[in-house]
Amino acid sequence: MDPVTAARAFVEELFPGALYAYVGGSVLSGRRTGACGLDVVVVLDGLPAPYRESLRWREWPVELFVHSETSLAAYIEHDFERRRPALPRICADGAVVTDRTGGRASDLQNTLSERLAAGPSGLTQGQAERFRYVLSDLLDDLADAADPGERAFIGWEVVQATARTALGVGRAWQGSGKWLLRELRAHDARLADELLAAPDDPARLAAVATDVLERAGGRLWEGYRAQGDPFHQPLRHVPSGTLSGETAQSGGMRRLAAISGATTGSSRLWMGQTHVAPATRSSDHHHGASETAIYVVSGRPSFVFLEDDKEVRVDAGPGDYVFVPPYVPHREENPDPSQEAVVVIARSTQEAIVVNLPDLRQH
Repeated sequence: MDPVTAARAFVEELFPGALYAYVGGSVLSGRRTGACGLDVVVVLDGLPAPYRESLRWREWPVELFVHSETSLAAYIEHDFERRRPALPRICADGAVVTDRTGGRASDLQNTLSERLAAGPSGLTQGQAERFRYVLSDLLDDLADAADPGERAFIGWEVVQATARTALGVGRAWQGSGKWLLRELRAHDARLADELLAAPDDPARLAAVATDVLERAGGRLWEGYRAQGDPFHQPLRHVPSGTLSGETAQSGGMRRLAAISGATTGSSRLWMGQTHVAPATRSSDHHHGASETAIYVVSGRPSFVFLEDDKEVRVDAGPGDYVFVPPYVPHREENPDPSQEAVVVIARSTQEAIVVNLPDLRQH
């Protein structure tokens, strides 16, 4: 059975209701060997939490990645941010084995292919200097190594640091393990061959690494400084009358941003207010990867979520706190017919992530 047919049968058997699924990896390429398995990405509607599993299905080893559309988008962005697009490559370069969404799988493939082809953004000065410093330091260690075992271990560190430096300054994607070599071969096949031929010859390896170091801006050790002063920065005052409504919203409530990347330059925190009118309920929603802390300022809001597929209600009052874990579908209600409910919200992400849902059972 060919890999695509096998993956399609696998998904139909284990995930008959999947929104869409891909199969990718070496099994679809010219690098296929007898040990290659199926890399399968399955997207499910209403999945509570994503997971990865290694298993054997019939004669096939399978690396399985199961996501909701929300978690797939989050994991893809994380891969792009760290410049190691393993999951995007499976989806973009693989084959669609099922799609019950009318084409969203192919649309995502096209989007990811464009982003992969464009390459990562250029390095900041600090990132470029870090590559140069690491490689310079390793070359010093290689030159000073007297123990053959230490020299061998340092040599492989130099090989990898040289590859990462070349990829970084060349605005190419990074990788780990075999994917570091694959990315380097795609970017600079000659350099890949030179590094593979050099690990057992310290002088030759140092020459190859030094050439890359010169292309990156030259040796950097003495005078390298990783950071200035992160501790003495100005405080930002956000008066009550300047809160911004330019933030994510849900029906039945009004959010106002106080602390965010846009208002204060925060990088890991969002804070603001939510107002729920009398006798009103919000739409069902979740906040992605954000942890959410809620402090009740006024009113008697209720917070509704699912437990064992049944709605559970938390009734709160002024001075109470409520914690909402990441990705948990919930809603806010204000049963009071005359008084608005006002809460202060803090989230563990820079911006107010809000994913509105048709009901609490969706995700």
